[in-house]
Amino acid sequence: MTALNAPIAAAEPMLRVENLTISFRTDEGPITPVQGVGFDVSEGRTLGLVGESGSGKSVSTKALMRLLPGSATIERGSRMRYVAKSGEAFEIEALRAGSRALRRLRGGEIGMIFQEPMASFSPVYTIGNQMIESIRLHRGMNAREARDEAVEMLTKVGISNPEGRVDQYPHELSGGMRQRAMIALALSAGPRLLIADEPTTALDVTIQAQVLALMGDLQRDLGMGLIFITHDLGVIAQIADDVAVMYLGAIVERGPAREVIRSPRHPYTRGLLDAIPTLDRLDARLKPVPGDIPSPSQRPSGCAFHPRCAQAIKGLCERKAPEETQMPGGRAVRCWLHAEGRSAA
Repeated sequence: MTALNAPIAAAEPMLRVENLTISFRTDEGPITPVQGVGFDVSEGRTLGLVGESGSGKSVSTKALMRLLPGSATIERGSRMRYVAKSGEAFEIEALRAGSRALRRLRGGEIGMIFQEPMASFSPVYTIGNQMIESIRLHRGMNAREARDEAVEMLTKVGISNPEGRVDQYPHELSGGMRQRAMIALALSAGPRLLIADEPTTALDVTIQAQVLALMGDLQRDLGMGLIFITHDLGVIAQIADDVAVMYLGAIVERGPAREVIRSPRHPYTRGLLDAIPTLDRLDARLKPVPGDIPSPSQRPSGCAFHPRCAQAIKGLCERKAPEETQMPGGRAVRCWLHAEGRSAA
């Protein structure tokens, strides 16, 4: 097992992903947006998955739910092992589409909050209808019990008048309420692991802070594992225990969130942090990461980040991709600046 695939948490993880590689068939030929990704998630801990749009975060986590389109292939050698509270293990990559095990895994064991709530709710059914269906399917309650549980979940996520809201349609709720209702829907089946795909992107700052606080409270109350996907390291600083930074389909740095944010080792991680505006320098110009993330079909040679890196080592970074380097404190980085035996490469 390589360093970047090593356990992030000391406890036995509920989820272990190793060497996840995903390819897509396109009109221009096959592309590979995710290459050799690995991470662990343990009970009660939050993993922040960080990177720009196009870095492979959402594709990687949709593979955990087997929600990839038919043009996608999870390549041989990829492994996604989930261990339920009962001790039963699921090799997710081997589950057949439509199988009972996959239906049990989705929602009942692993829940997902999508980026856009209006795309997650059916517009022709009430919020309550959709929650009750999930509760009855995964928790075996009758219709009355399921409705009571739906109202209770809406109460937990801070929706006012839950007895009335449960009979409303998604379009009748504000954006912040829809986001809370989507969290309630994801939690209603009682998952042990929750995936949150940029759940605060479309919200204003006040509602964003409320949703982050809510998710932290619910996680502590329910003891869930959480994968929180975002492009914003400022959000990760508030919510995550561990962080994995992705660039063009690979994890380039990972470790305890506080340590990575306090002393980033990869130039890309440092660039993401420099791009965050700060209250003590409101007059300072924003400092974005230079350039744009390339398409997976036009992957640069050597280190994928070298065309955008001010610290690229000429004659090395553009020629050969760095191996991962394990560092003290459970950290790892994939960068020639920290590689052992660099001169011999």
